[in-house]
Amino acid sequence: MYHQMLPYVRSHLRNYGKSAELRFTGHSLGGSLALLVNLMLLMRGEAPAASLLPVITFGAPCIMCGGDHLLRKLGLPKSHVQSITMHRDIVPRVFSCNYPDHVANILKLANGNFRSHPCLTNQKLLYAPMGEVLILQPDKRLSPHHHLLPQDSGIYYLGDSAGISLKLLQSAVSAFFNSPHPLEILKDSGAYGPKGTVYRDHDVNSYLRSVRGVVRKEVRRLREAERERWQLLLWWPLAVHGVLATGIGGWGELADAVARGGKQAARQAQQHARLLALFLLPVKLLVLGALLAVGLR
Repeated sequence: MYHQMLPYVRSHLRNYGKSAELRFTGHSLGGSLALLVNLMLLMRGEAPAASLLPVITFGAPCIMCGGDHLLRKLGLPKSHVQSITMHRDIVPRVFSCNYPDHVANILKLANGNFRSHPCLTNQKLLYAPMGEVLILQPDKRLSPHHHLLPQDSGIYYLGDSAGISLKLLQSAVSAFFNSPHPLEILKDSGAYGPKGTVYRDHDVNSYLRSVRGVVRKEVRRLREAERERWQLLLWWPLAVHGVLATGIGGWGELADAVARGGKQAARQAQQHARLLALFLLPVKLLVLGALLAVGLR
């Protein structure tokens, strides 16, 4: 696959020069191959790091034993790999969960390569998580919520944050990949078949449906926030005229209500209310505000 793609990569880099950009993505094994090809292009000098955009994978198993250590060795940030995993997807878990000793011994007997596999020997897992982990939790109608996540659909980011140590972050990632443990999932008779939970939580269509649901939800949230902002701007001249005219009474109470609503911009704008009104409000509202001011006199 690498050699099949290489001519197209070289052609793209040759045609666009320093402005050329390459994005690799994929679902399941396709995501793992996308990461592998991306790193091979960098390590073999076929593409500069500046041209390689972050790899985005969906439900892809980890394939590197070095994990984040390999990224640091290559001079790449953790954000170079962004792994989106469905909250109950078994495929990424199988490769990055902790296995009991007896299961690890069975794996070593089943595959000779695992007998000297450092991750399995030292960490009781097959491959270490790499890069940033984003957990996709769909609507509960598609799949039950995860007990470690908030009771709401969305994409939850497991990454560096102020005051969080690397050890604590690694513990959080490990807790997610081990809950539910793949062995627990496979114990359930409802996990199997085309309508089983294994297929449901790993199917590419489930990922598409879940991502679309999260996007629609975020769009609605932004629209509601924009609507509230415009409502504040529409009511602001009425409150301002009350403050300028009397400072008390109904209009003053309205201004106080705006201030109590936590709108810092509104509180700071009282000294420049006329300037804000001139730039932000339609002419009809300016006329209405002027009539109200005259009426209050």
